Amino acid sequence: MENIHVMRPESTALNVTDRIDALAAALRTAGVAPEQASRLLASAATAAIHAVTLDALLDLAPAQHPVRVAA
Repeated sequence: MENIHVMRPESTALNVTDRIDALAAALRTAGVAPEQASRLLASAATAAIHAVTLDALLDLAPAQHPVRVAA
């Protein structure tokens, strides 16, 4: 059985939020055009929502029955 590091959905949400904030700061520092930065941040936010949702679903799954999340 694989050794999988499990994070609480709340922890994942905070971690992803920190990373999106860091991305926004890096985009500003790099002088990325606001329109392009907005698109990148929107994509990052969508990915963040998916990550938190996946963690929440995995947290609800019974531990004795692994959940297949990819084919």
